[in-house]
Amino acid sequence: MPRFIATLLLAAATSSTLPAQTVDADPLNSSECRSAREELDKALDEPMANRQARSERLARARQQAALLCLGREAASRERSGAPEPVQAVPPPVVPVRPPSAPRAAIALPQPPVAIPRAATITTCDPAGCWDSDGRRLNNMGPLLMGPRGLCTLQGGLLNCP
Repeated sequence: MPRFIATLLLAAATSSTLPAQTVDADPLNSSECRSAREELDKALDEPMANRQARSERLARARQQAALLCLGREAASRERSGAPEPVQAVPPPVVPVRPPSAPRAAIALPQPPVAIPRAATITTCDPAGCWDSDGRRLNNMGPLLMGPRGLCTLQGGLLNCP
């Protein structure tokens, strides 16, 4: 970015229609300013091997270029307070919890398993039958109808839904 600004300032200075005496007095065209800009370009092109040293060298080169090219007022200005642009973002660190000991399995009391017993036919009449659970099963043709649907009769055992 500073290289771009310096190029714009240099282009503006060379393309102006000012007399030749004013161009010679321009600090952007002085040899000191050119050498300071070259030093700033070298600092910008320096590899990121040592970030601390590169940052210090870049700050010095910027200060020197501002002093020689833009004058004392620009060199002594404070920054606006905006943070420097981030060069590299470290990866996030997620703390890993050590695995805890497994909890002992607690056996909960289980209710006893209820196995439905098949009912048996106790007595029959022309309209239907009675089973061993005390239910009345009505005849529907050759089948018996229980309280929840058709029942099947296998031998002496009765299966009702």
